[in-house]
Amino acid sequence: MVFLPSATSATSAADVGLKRRHVDYSRYLSAEARSRLPNPIKSIWKVAQVKPGTINMGNGDPHHTLYPISEVNFVVPSINEHDPVQSWRSGTGEQNIISSYKDEPCALSLRTAFAYGAGAGLKDVRDALADLNDRIHSPPNHTVSLSLGNADALTKCFRLLGDPGDSFLCEEFTFSAMTNAALPLGIEWVPIRMDNNGLVPSDLERILSNWDEAKQGKRPHVLYTIPCSQNPTGSTLSLERRQQIYQIAHDWDIIILEDDPYFFLQYDLGVSQSTIQQYGHTRAMAEVLPRSFLSMDYDGRVMRLDSFSKIVAPGMRLGWVTSNSYFADKLDMLTDSSSQHPHGMGQAFVAELLGSNGWGVDGFMKWILSLCNEYQRRRDLFMDVFRQKVATSGFATAEVPQSGMFVWIKINLEHHARYSASQTPTVPGGPTTNTADLMDELFRKLLNNGLVMMPASTFAIADRTGTMGSHINDRVNFFRATFVGTDETIRNGLATFGRTLEEFFL
Repeated sequence: MVFLPSATSATSAADVGLKRRHVDYSRYLSAEARSRLPNPIKSIWKVAQVKPGTINMGNGDPHHTLYPISEVNFVVPSINEHDPVQSWRSGTGEQNIISSYKDEPCALSLRTAFAYGAGAGLKDVRDALADLNDRIHSPPNHTVSLSLGNADALTKCFRLLGDPGDSFLCEEFTFSAMTNAALPLGIEWVPIRMDNNGLVPSDLERILSNWDEAKQGKRPHVLYTIPCSQNPTGSTLSLERRQQIYQIAHDWDIIILEDDPYFFLQYDLGVSQSTIQQYGHTRAMAEVLPRSFLSMDYDGRVMRLDSFSKIVAPGMRLGWVTSNSYFADKLDMLTDSSSQHPHGMGQAFVAELLGSNGWGVDGFMKWILSLCNEYQRRRDLFMDVFRQKVATSGFATAEVPQSGMFVWIKINLEHHARYSASQTPTVPGGPTTNTADLMDELFRKLLNNGLVMMPASTFAIADRTGTMGSHINDRVNFFRATFVGTDETIRNGLATFGRTLEEFFL
């Protein structure tokens, strides 16, 4: 199943090309990005790739005959197993060996993979991922560039789009490792209120419509969001909210950075077995996976970031960015003059895995479905143990996440004897409760008892506009917990959590 703009949309398919031809994407760029020149050596290298047989005496590449490696074998699970993840975990399933060679035919020769390349990555890998994108998102007219994972991609997007003094939008609780990366660039964050279902579109609209450029500087032109299993809250945006947010972004001319590393880890999917049998796993999964912002992006304002970190292995440090071709070229220029192209070993593995001698795209999606089933089992175990060991006290509650790896646990501090909701703020607009102090105390008590959960304060984005109505520190009564560990870790961790809560409250 593919996703295309609705037939009722004001923008018809015939209008899309016309709209895109008239969009001046350069106005979104930072001064750094506008002034950056292409790497001249890489520019010549790209021209040399166009004509087969060109004699290249310009580059400083070591010759492939001197590479001290001629073959790489990857031992992977057989995708022919009914449940490949369970068979792989238990050691009962078959294994396959997929190979990359320097001097024999394969999906991506090591001669190419281990040589210098373009910042966007090797064409074979980009084409394979573009094919996957087309099957899942059907993005209109977008370009795929490789990255060293989403952290690398995001920091480059911040440099691409942000100048000192700019304000970017984000959820009020978000992945602080990434938002912190923008701070040295002089970018300030404007938080958007959230509820159990994620970012609240009406609050996004409120912020933009009430923005006073005379007092607050330039109106934000970038929204950074994690739509699936939002980190840390675990919430997943509904289709209705995604459509509302995209429309607001269109109306206010906002670029959306769609950071979606948990997109493929969805639960309670109800995948159609008949669709699998008739059309394969890719189509069956595309029918039930959430609709991305990318799939709605008829005017090129989405930069989508995907990663292999959560679905293959985090140490691969390989991901892909999907955007309009103009942003892709600028991203390529930045990479050519900074980190250079992603590592050849990872690109070779992906090319072979998705190629005809590996799993192929459909086999890859079968692995994803099997992976979802295993993580869903762990999520369900977590929630069952939570109900038994924690929820019965009434001191903590949690929503069941639809995707990802995290449970957002609310601590009901109103039941604590020392909780105060009427403190005098030490600064105008400051917190009026002692929530932050009590949560810090609880965090330390958990740590002393041998348990680590991430406190909400780690992810909180302070409001500098003074318009949110309450201080973020009054809403940090949450912990982020992961359910992706072993069954023993889940049982022992939640037992410790329940005991510590009772010690803290009683």
